[in-house]
Amino acid sequence: MPRFPLVATLLAALAAPVPAAAELLVAPTRVVLTPEARSTELVLVNKGTETAAFRIAIENRRMREDGSLEDAPTAQDGELFADDKLRYSPRQLVLAPGARQVVRVMATAPVDLAAGEYRSHLRLMSAPVSAGTTQIAGEAGTDNSLSIELVAIRSITIPMILRVGALDAAVTMDAAAMAAEAPDQLVVRLTRSGTRSTYGDVSFTVDGEKAPAWLVRGVAIYVPNTSRDVVVPLPAEVRAKLAGKRVRIDYTSTDAGDPANIGKLLASLNAAL
Repeated sequence: MPRFPLVATLLAALAAPVPAAAELLVAPTRVVLTPEARSTELVLVNKGTETAAFRIAIENRRMREDGSLEDAPTAQDGELFADDKLRYSPRQLVLAPGARQVVRVMATAPVDLAAGEYRSHLRLMSAPVSAGTTQIAGEAGTDNSLSIELVAIRSITIPMILRVGALDAAVTMDAAAMAAEAPDQLVVRLTRSGTRSTYGDVSFTVDGEKAPAWLVRGVAIYVPNTSRDVVVPLPAEVRAKLAGKRVRIDYTSTDAGDPANIGKLLASLNAAL
């Protein structure tokens, strides 16, 4: 049997084909609960061609200023986690191609729970049941061989928000400009105040036109963050429409947890891009 040195083995492993991970469709992709409506259901659908296993876990995450998320092992000032208040079932499941499964989620909210917005994230991780692996092994007992197993895994993270008490939020739009270091990106600066997060769509409409030239859906600013830079990648044709023009930028609520204000203009700015 030929012996593969360590580097050759690594290259072979990385070049080997890996079966595609299951395509997981989840609805809804954001959950807001209250003491009055403390339970909900998620629908999972395997859109892939392989039977897949899914594992579900609760994580605490924090939003960075650029909108990305990072692990949050401990809470910061003004930050409230919901991990110890959430129950869900099942915790793991197997779905055949095209099959669907309901995951039930419930929040516990004792009557003396302090007012505020509690948030954690539900992570759904998948891997094909057929193993989804490619194994490269050297000769047993040699020091310069390596056994590697590649597993295709896909995960989706869903914010789980528990709102307790009368909460409010206000947003201002402070600036908008084409990114100097990345001309295909536009950066919009939002500032939030209040006791809950905001969630909505950001639209870009050229002065004098009725229809937006571009729309970014699902922009959130989570508590305790007070500001966020919304980084918007722009296709070349859209950038050409916006560059050098006066543009009205609107941040409009689409927060299903605040149905009375869906469609409300949260913030707006007229800017020369």
